[in-house]
Amino acid sequence: MFLLTRVEYTAEQIFKIKQLRQLVERSRELQVGTDDVFLTKFLHYTHWDTIKAYQAIHAYYDFKHKHPSWVARHPIEHYRKIFYGTRCRFVMPHADKNGRVLVIFKTVDAFEQFPDYLQGLIEMDDLIFESLLMLPRVQENGITVICDLQGTTRNFLRQFSPAFMKVVNEKNGVLPFTQRIVHLVQRGFLMHITSTLFMPFMNKEFKERIFTHDGKNLSKLRDMVGYDCLPAEYGGPASNVLDTNLMFNHLSQNASYLEQLQHYEKKIL
Repeated sequence: MFLLTRVEYTAEQIFKIKQLRQLVERSRELQVGTDDVFLTKFLHYTHWDTIKAYQAIHAYYDFKHKHPSWVARHPIEHYRKIFYGTRCRFVMPHADKNGRVLVIFKTVDAFEQFPDYLQGLIEMDDLIFESLLMLPRVQENGITVICDLQGTTRNFLRQFSPAFMKVVNEKNGVLPFTQRIVHLVQRGFLMHITSTLFMPFMNKEFKERIFTHDGKNLSKLRDMVGYDCLPAEYGGPASNVLDTNLMFNHLSQNASYLEQLQHYEKKIL
């Protein structure tokens, strides 16, 4: 299973890690860790360019300073209720055919159940991305995201203001994934509305990695992602059942580190 994969770095990569560590330690602004896991996610992201990795760390924490409500701010256990109350965030136990970890995001209308539902989703997704970026396979290959928009309702559409979508695009620009391939699964009367709302705010590079699928015909999705890793409801094997426990257990097992990340920041001098 991908969660257990290990990696050994080359002599050159070890040298780059040490270089980046020295840059971060000398910074008066960055109040962040210097462990290998933290540093290598930015090095992979910038194809092992030390200076660009250092700049990427600054960019990420500039975003966090500017938008503090767009990152997780509570212990992992705080999110248990929303994870299990919505069952809308999943990770599959096997990578896709290109070696990318596969995650499933569903739109589930839980605004009545959780009064601050949108904020909960923002923080939950931040936790998920940070936890995935700990994994060597994700640092190297990136992730594939299936966004199932079939549960989108007018309650969701009311939230997606231009200002909101602008911040979504800003965060997309600083998350250090080497690759993020997104598949939008849509069906029904909101099929075209959702993508029409999202797409204008995405930058050109990210748009090129977004693919849309009619929820009634998923053959293209199977071809692009691979049959073996897909959940059964998207055309994969019957044994591939979506399980909230896989994701939440991963978060819980890494709770200490993930909560430590929440305290990292950039001091603006």
